[in-house]
Amino acid sequence: MKEPALAAGKLRVRMYRVGFGDCFLLSVPTRTGRDHILIDCGVHFRGDIRKMKDVIDDIAKETGKKLAIVIASHAHQDHISGFGGMFTKEWDDFTIGEVWLPWLEDLSNARAKKLRQRRMALAGVLQNHFAATPRDPAMEDLIVNATGVAPAGFVSMGPTESAMEVLRSGFHGTANVQYLKAGDERRTAGGIRGLTAHVLAPCEDESFLSRVDPPRSQRYMALDAEKAREHGAILPFADHWTAIGSTKGLQRLSLGEVQNLRAALTTPMSEFAFALDNVLNNTSLVVAFRFGEELLLFPGDAQWGNWQSWMENGKDVLSNVTFYKVAHHGSYNATPKAAIEKLPLKRFAAMASTQSEPWPSIPAPKLVSFLKARSGNQYVQSDSIKIKGDGIPNKLVKSVPKKFRKGDFWYDYLAGT
Repeated sequence: MKEPALAAGKLRVRMYRVGFGDCFLLSVPTRTGRDHILIDCGVHFRGDIRKMKDVIDDIAKETGKKLAIVIASHAHQDHISGFGGMFTKEWDDFTIGEVWLPWLEDLSNARAKKLRQRRMALAGVLQNHFAATPRDPAMEDLIVNATGVAPAGFVSMGPTESAMEVLRSGFHGTANVQYLKAGDERRTAGGIRGLTAHVLAPCEDESFLSRVDPPRSQRYMALDAEKAREHGAILPFADHWTAIGSTKGLQRLSLGEVQNLRAALTTPMSEFAFALDNVLNNTSLVVAFRFGEELLLFPGDAQWGNWQSWMENGKDVLSNVTFYKVAHHGSYNATPKAAIEKLPLKRFAAMASTQSEPWPSIPAPKLVSFLKARSGNQYVQSDSIKIKGDGIPNKLVKSVPKKFRKGDFWYDYLAGT
């Protein structure tokens, strides 16, 4: 299908249908054309519809292989796998100005390094536990997704580790790598005149990392324990970062941490696997881009602690948002009710990159209904695009809302429509 030309002066967000994952291309008008920012590029191996090569080819065509900024919101395979593994060389011919990562991925930062060590130590305990039990691919997947490393004896689950190496290296030394935290601001972001980026999260208060489940008043559905396990929702877990286990090369546990471990072992190991995976969501880089009258919010997979860290500090961002990238693929515990209620009534648009496989409870129907009502039906989700042979049930739509345009494997949001 031939794509109509983008009108001069139009800001555009393109959401690609990658399967269960995220890939968004922000195109900003300039005096000489458009500059581009890529926000995530990944797919979960269990929800892969084999479109990543087409997606990267389209990014190359749209940008002329030039990106002002590449943002990796957090180190989950469904957000970064397109930068690693079999796709690593696809980026060799790109000119990339900057790479933005959350501060928690900075291995030269002592606090970030310590938190990573603790996460890997917990993963070591989980690996040993599941290696001694009947094989559970779902649990293996959670470990790999949370650490980026496929443990010995486990099937490799994706190119997360190689993607992080590419990103941290600035695409092999060609791009300027920046590790960002709440409160950082970039005027003329990526060298793009008129574009300002406000970093809302992650903050440096570690206590927010483990707050993954919102209070019931902020959820869009209440789940029992079994349904929670279906899509990796966190079950009751201590409201602090617990260091568990030790592996070669990692720090030894303190006496207090050993006591925590003994107490924690009364909890099923599967719950710790979910905890480990969901805590990483809370490290998501949350960026609000301001360009003219547009305020675009990209929250990655932020969960409750991440939202809470900036929503309650007096900054009124949400009431001015004109575009919202729905957090965590529309999971029930990702977007708090208070956030939706602050979005400007019928004056914003929303996109959700999602599909119901491999987790049939995503996206949450109540959340989708609230977003449609609040936005005046200016809402689209990626799985309403049918991909031949993908075998995925599609959420087909009768017509495309006025703020959007539909392509072969993408939706475009067109500002000012």
